[in-house]
Amino acid sequence: MKPFKILLFFLSVIAGLSIIMFFFPADGIKITNNFTLQFETWDDFWTPVQRKNISQIVENNQVEDTVVFVEEDLFDTMYIDSVQIVYKPVQISVDSNLQILEFPENQDTLLDAFFATLGSLNSVIDKIHILHYGDSQIEVDRMTSYIRAKLQAAFGGFGSGFHQGIQAFNFKQPLVVSYSSNWNRYTMFPRVDTTILHKRYGISTAFTTFIDIHDSSFTEQTAWIKFEKSVVARQNVRKFKIVKLYYGYNSTDLVLNVYTDEALVNTEVLAANQNLQIKTFEFDNPENIKFEYIGTSSPEIYGYSFESNTGVIVDNIPVRGSSGLFFGRNDFSLSAKIYASMNVRLIIMQFGGNAISRDSSGIRAYMSYYKNQINYLKGLAPNAQIIVIGPADMSEKEKNNYVTRKNLPYLVEQMRIMALNNGCVFWNMFEAMGGQNSMPSWVFNDPPLAEKDFIHFTPNGANIVAQMFYKALMLEYNRFVQNQTPSI
Repeated sequence: MKPFKILLFFLSVIAGLSIIMFFFPADGIKITNNFTLQFETWDDFWTPVQRKNISQIVENNQVEDTVVFVEEDLFDTMYIDSVQIVYKPVQISVDSNLQILEFPENQDTLLDAFFATLGSLNSVIDKIHILHYGDSQIEVDRMTSYIRAKLQAAFGGFGSGFHQGIQAFNFKQPLVVSYSSNWNRYTMFPRVDTTILHKRYGISTAFTTFIDIHDSSFTEQTAWIKFEKSVVARQNVRKFKIVKLYYGYNSTDLVLNVYTDEALVNTEVLAANQNLQIKTFEFDNPENIKFEYIGTSSPEIYGYSFESNTGVIVDNIPVRGSSGLFFGRNDFSLSAKIYASMNVRLIIMQFGGNAISRDSSGIRAYMSYYKNQINYLKGLAPNAQIIVIGPADMSEKEKNNYVTRKNLPYLVEQMRIMALNNGCVFWNMFEAMGGQNSMPSWVFNDPPLAEKDFIHFTPNGANIVAQMFYKALMLEYNRFVQNQTPSI
């Protein structure tokens, strides 16, 4: 085809599209109740895309590349004696745009018991756990990694905390995990094996066995799982002094061999039992650890926890696709025992994004179910406070713009009301990142702070959001410190 004809063809196409754009209804053409045909209008074409300005948020929350950690044996214990404690404020930079924690009416001291525990670590109390539950937004240790690093730098401790072991997704941090092929993973979310007649899934919605739970042949098998330090993980999770193994309900004795850096360092006999068992192993900060199980029956293994002897341990427990409604399906007694052994003092709940498809009545029903989960957790961990984090902004395409998904602001507000009405602290992540239609600014930032799915943060973006949450938490901690009468 001659160049002139090619040019004429393109001009005719552009002219045709321009005519359609000029006459096409701005509200589209409704085809069915659920489908409307849209076409970019002439006004849409010439109107520049408007995006939220998040430059101040980014500038005020530049995340440092390194965090200085205090060696465990040199940690400033912040106390005069075992009874009198001097609390020290934590240095943070606070700007006028900081999204603060919200408390129930007349309950602005709700976190004081938790703050008192933080300030008394290494004196009255040796170690506590903070559990960070969430959906896929916290996978790969997103957000948790930064929160853990800052809290451990301020109050002591190291180690990545609880690890399921055999996971649905083989992420490379905070630990790199490899294992033999004969492991079986049983979950209560998203699918439950109805042939399992108990609800003992532990605190992470799953347990594993190296012999199929339905296999009664009592044929001896060997299985192994290996944990290695991740080169991309933060400094504070690249070391640990102890590993706790949570297991139970093996019908026969079995042998457990423990290897560090490929050398056999311990052999244990795990006796037959019908209860939760917690085995603690002490190490000198090896590069990798391998657990090798040999037996004719397998225990139910609920997880491993990598810890220091003192300080704060922050556990990342993501449940992809979940709306946070699974807790009540679990065995209460087993979970309560694990929480008690961990000395859990704070639970962070970060769900809601997977409930966005519901209409307003469905969202209200979801909040009723979510409230029940909150109350269930309070029974499981009576010494713990609960912080509810609302979902981040999420976008959908509307012509040439990305806009906040329908019902998301309503869901955030209903979650806020539910949390405050049920004795929880609330942090509004949606508003912290800029509110309505803010996600595109995170996606198109240079460098990107959110993924192209307009849902999940990049590691950089997750660190910024986590820093904002940490600042809000430490702002309240510093207020607590200021209200204490110094001991003399």
